[in-house]
Amino acid sequence: MDTYGIIDIGSNTLVLAVYEIQEHIPHQIHYESHPVHLIDCIHDGHMGEEGIRAAEAVLHHFDNVLKEKNVRQYRGFITEPCRGIDNAGEMLQRFSHILPVMPLSGEQEAYYDWCGAALQYPQISSGIAFDIGGGSTELISFQNHKVLTAMSFPLGCVRLRHLPLNTERCEEEILKAREACPSLNIASETVLGIGGTVRAVRLLCTQLYHTGHLLPRELISETYRRLMSEDPPVLSAAQKVLAPSRIPVLLPGMHMLLEIMRIYKAEELVVSDTGIREGFLTEEFITAY
Repeated sequence: MDTYGIIDIGSNTLVLAVYEIQEHIPHQIHYESHPVHLIDCIHDGHMGEEGIRAAEAVLHHFDNVLKEKNVRQYRGFITEPCRGIDNAGEMLQRFSHILPVMPLSGEQEAYYDWCGAALQYPQISSGIAFDIGGGSTELISFQNHKVLTAMSFPLGCVRLRHLPLNTERCEEEILKAREACPSLNIASETVLGIGGTVRAVRLLCTQLYHTGHLLPRELISETYRRLMSEDPPVLSAAQKVLAPSRIPVLLPGMHMLLEIMRIYKAEELVVSDTGIREGFLTEEFITAY
């Protein structure tokens, strides 16, 4: 059976995922994530050499893993860390000497997010989806299984970590996005969450309350309040089920999540296990051949 490798260079982590395709659906058979925090290496619109070298080291490791596993079909992409910096071309050239890497716009990132989530939830035909990444947040509106708007704004959990926890920036960016893209104003009592932040929230809530992929907003709010007050059972649960690199950015990410749900008046969150990597694989890799 053919295997496919996807390399995801994000603001917070670099990820390698290897898949087999069964009945046109990707099934993950290998996963590893390395925290590099590229977004913190950008200063005055320039990616620092320390960030590029750290990413190169991880990419060399991924290259070795792909060779060891005899994965011959692979492709990489980079999201927010490549946007708006003055040395993007040089960085991409250096990365591509190790593995093929293509830059994704915010709109492409949001679209692939939705394509990946739709693999898990084909029954959700209309609504609002979102992905809170390290450097950006993606918002997607969709209707009758078609994307109406796929957009991104440069505020994610790593960037939020450097702002006060009660910052109004989340609300400002969400409202600005809804004003610029009218289709983002559609009603959505249940929102579809994609990406590492919402999956971390699901893992924590499952550990604490034995929940599943459907989370009530009040339960998320309660978990947020307990985490903020350093409630020992919540801290213990977080340390048990979350990667150490995820914990410092969890509260900022949850603040954005709750602001999205509040503004949309959404009472429930559906958490997707699939997202940008599966969407990128199916849309740009498999269907291309």
